[in-house]
Amino acid sequence: MNVLKHMETLFLVAALAVVGTTYASAESYKAQVRADSLVSSDSGKMAVVKVTAKRVAPATKFA
Repeated sequence: MNVLKHMETLFLVAALAVVGTTYASAESYKAQVRADSLVSSDSGKMAVVKVTAKRVAPATKFA
């Protein structure tokens, strides 16, 4: 019966714990993004992929 009396308090404590955990993990994610942006390759070359194939006949498309 005691748990039912304090259900609102338990909910608020759980919600605050979740918000605190989310905020703490978001800060570490921001730090990781900042660190990743500092490490960038500046080679100047971009890989180019060329795909070639024969066209499929219309009769075999839906078969």
